[in-house]
Amino acid sequence: MSDEASRCGCRRVHGRNLDEDMQRRLQRVYAPEELPDRRQFLKALGGVAAAGAFAGCSGPSDTSSPTAVSTATEPGTETASVDQSQADQPTTVSGTIAVGPSMETIEGTLEIVDGRIESITEEGVESNDIIVPAFVNPHTHITDATAKDGERARNYSWYELFIDPGLKSEINSSATREEKRAAMAATMEFMAASGTGTFVDFKEEGIQGIDDLNTVDQQEPVDAVGLLTGPIDEEADLEAEIENADGYNTYAPYGEQAERARDICADLGKVFALHSGEPSPDDIDASLALNPDYTSHMVQAREQDYQTLADNDIGVAALPRSNLVILDELPPLERLHEATTVALGTDNVMLNAASMLREMEFTSKLFDFTPTEVLQMATINGARLSKRGDEIGSLDEGKRARLTVFRTDRELQNVVDPIAGIVRRATARDVRRTILR
Repeated sequence: MSDEASRCGCRRVHGRNLDEDMQRRLQRVYAPEELPDRRQFLKALGGVAAAGAFAGCSGPSDTSSPTAVSTATEPGTETASVDQSQADQPTTVSGTIAVGPSMETIEGTLEIVDGRIESITEEGVESNDIIVPAFVNPHTHITDATAKDGERARNYSWYELFIDPGLKSEINSSATREEKRAAMAATMEFMAASGTGTFVDFKEEGIQGIDDLNTVDQQEPVDAVGLLTGPIDEEADLEAEIENADGYNTYAPYGEQAERARDICADLGKVFALHSGEPSPDDIDASLALNPDYTSHMVQAREQDYQTLADNDIGVAALPRSNLVILDELPPLERLHEATTVALGTDNVMLNAASMLREMEFTSKLFDFTPTEVLQMATINGARLSKRGDEIGSLDEGKRARLTVFRTDRELQNVVDPIAGIVRRATARDVRRTILR
């Protein structure tokens, strides 16, 4: 490792490089001959993203729909069309449709009545659009949008970013409540414009943070699932606090409060989710013993953990871009996928754009999955982990009409496999409109 890389603090957590197999994957995807050191790699990756290869590139978007609302995207993009109309009149969209949890593609027409999918009819159509479920992101921290800090944040270790108090907390604590709400709103607008319909936020700042999230969510078409982050003051009414949220999360899966929160969530039908196995495996046993609906990261999963996940039907939210940037490591995604339900998430907005398009492309090029499996990780699997699989995450008759329509006259022109095109090539400028009913 170069002296420059040693000084930047990037490898202080573990002091080791990516394993040889992952280096070969990264070389195949990003480097013609050899993998540069981490700082060079991330700078190159940022340049590629800015050019549009990781979605969100600049370009005009279609806003011709009469029910569209203009929303902000990320810097360099123009407005995208987000349809949140609740009108009673039917809406139809036609093209190649990814139907059901299996995402089998048909040519046909989808009809929406009263905010739900009334029918999906296989028939010849003139449209070349590709229609998929709106993405479901099971792990975000969108208040971190106030802490977007470019290269400076990338030069910190995991502990320097998040612990005692951590760069993230230092930056966020200096932001006003209005600034935090504005940052969340901008991120949610970008999510909707780039195809995401629902996201789970691991919401710090207690009940005030949940209130901020709910207030912003009422004004945005994308659905927020806010998890109250504990531990909570012992004198507070834990059940009442959880009732005001969509579930509970804690970074410390130990003790009576975590067990009580799990039981309360089960009784209320709310989401109980955790973080585990991120910088080390030390918290994995305690996390899995609580039998959460799902846990996130699992970068340091051990051999015995795969069986525990399978036996207890504990899902995993995988965050590969975040793990690579922060830890210089990637989750054992193929092994996790063999054991349980895996969904893709984007993690904190401080270091990663909340783009499921970027997460899908990254995952499809570094791991051995079919395009359909990756699309499922970005849609139906996240819906299932967040206890919403009966309502969203796939295009089925009777479900809520939450879908993304991609145009095929730009980056997706002449694609042979429509699902592979969406997963590996689509950018925000290819989104014709996102329908969120």
